[in-house]
Amino acid sequence: AATVAGMLLNWAVPLTVLAILALVAGYADTDGGSWQTLLTVASLGCLASAGVFFFRLKSGARRGGWSEKLLAGAALFTVLSLLGLLVALLFRWLFDDGSDGWGRWSDLGDLACSIRTSPLGCWTSGTSLAALAGAVATVLPAVLRFVPVFRGERTRKILTRAALALAGLFLPLLGLAVFLALYSVGLVELVPTFGSGRRLLCILIVALLLISFLILNINQTAPHRLYRDALARTFVESDGSGDAPVPLAAINSGGAAPYHLINAAANLPTSQSPGLRDRKCDFFLFSKRWTGSPVLGFTRTDDWKMDGDPPDLATAMAISGAAFSSSMGLGSVPTLRSLLTFLNVRLGYWMCRPGRGLSSSPGFTCLLREMFGIKMDERRAWVNLSDGGHIENLATYELLRRRCKFIVCVDGEADPEFTFKGLMTLVRHAQIDFGVRIDPELGELRPEPETGHSRSHSHLCRIRYPEIPAGPDGCGGRPAETGLLLYTKLSVTGNESELIRRYRTNHPEFPHQSTLDQFFDEEQFEAYRQLGVHAAEGLFAPCLMDGEPHPPTVQAWFRKLAKNLLLPEPWG
Repeated sequence: AATVAGMLLNWAVPLTVLAILALVAGYADTDGGSWQTLLTVASLGCLASAGVFFFRLKSGARRGGWSEKLLAGAALFTVLSLLGLLVALLFRWLFDDGSDGWGRWSDLGDLACSIRTSPLGCWTSGTSLAALAGAVATVLPAVLRFVPVFRGERTRKILTRAALALAGLFLPLLGLAVFLALYSVGLVELVPTFGSGRRLLCILIVALLLISFLILNINQTAPHRLYRDALARTFVESDGSGDAPVPLAAINSGGAAPYHLINAAANLPTSQSPGLRDRKCDFFLFSKRWTGSPVLGFTRTDDWKMDGDPPDLATAMAISGAAFSSSMGLGSVPTLRSLLTFLNVRLGYWMCRPGRGLSSSPGFTCLLREMFGIKMDERRAWVNLSDGGHIENLATYELLRRRCKFIVCVDGEADPEFTFKGLMTLVRHAQIDFGVRIDPELGELRPEPETGHSRSHSHLCRIRYPEIPAGPDGCGGRPAETGLLLYTKLSVTGNESELIRRYRTNHPEFPHQSTLDQFFDEEQFEAYRQLGVHAAEGLFAPCLMDGEPHPPTVQAWFRKLAKNLLLPEPWG
């Protein structure tokens, strides 16, 4: 219910744009030469935009200042004025009752007259059909989870793609139908209670603007909250009773556990940074003490706010796993960005940079930026975050930045073709950004065509850290070093438990089922958990540990693994 309510609230943003455009078009379509006035105003808007632009070029005004806001406002007003004028002139030319245009084509002429004169005319059936298709496309993926006949992975994938295609086809028709409805309302001279149709449109625009700017919080209206609460019940809350959020700054207070690094992607598709022009995102990091990214900068974790509160563990974990969103870093699909935002298929999260924002929650402008992919760069106060896998899916990049000696990397991505995309992305980023070289040999992890079984779950390889020259003061240098990377892959070797075998028989895609399914049932969850335990226990087998199943330290464990698993150094 909260997700559906959030979707309805999010629709206030595109409805506002459509209502303003309908008001402008209706004003231009009235008698008395209104369109000439509108053309004059649009021309003045063009001149104002050009003047502000050249002033910025000449004076070097700071980006993000008043000049940029004035330029954006003038440009938006000009675009809406010109679009409204074009729509009004097009309607007059096509649908006028005179001899010109298509007005004398009986069927099309009757449709046009009903559109232009009746707010409850022929557009009603088109609106109903498009709205029904949009609702089906939105609700279908959730319904599939509870219908037994659609439990098959292949069937669910096909139907999900069909739902997106259906939404892509009918949602533009829905937008057009809503615009025509608002346009026809604006042409009615008398509306009960509100007076003229134009006055009713103005009231609607004011109401939508109030909702968009004062009520709408796109972090709370997105499915992110549902996803975050499910993860919190599973991994964070002690008894599932809704414990208070665990602040990131308060975790591991005794220092007895490892230091947590929670990876995310900062979506910056309009960044001017040379290193991000192809990636469209940056490595964002949550930790107990510091949070940020190389491009955005790092500040103390408590200085960041999540809807006015300090960052908490469950929300950071949900952001790190927000696999499906409108902006997905390296995996973004620009043609689907507006559609996914409109459908509220958004597991991502907006955070305000410390000391940069006046509002405690993201609303109208952030949703527009997300919908069209504009003004999303490192200069903005609000930053859109999503799954760390949208830039590097193994959460190992930050460990290489810190030149860790021993790294355990668990590859849990869906990779049915065993192309090792996540690992190869890590190898590429490490070489480009740090000069770190990793050369894995993955033959034993690839499944045999006859059986579908791999010979191993894991592979141990070397990490070549380069020398770092000392600074001018003689400090900060590091010698060339060698580390070890233990890479574990989702794979089946044939000696797993009966529960895993049964689940794989019923679900042949296991263990590489689509990540479109973000909500596991109990059987699926347990199958993946047991496979992880099986793969991990194999790394402590007596044959690998030389008869010592409980090595006292991580270093001792890696020393035994290296003795029995590490390939010899290549000649030369």
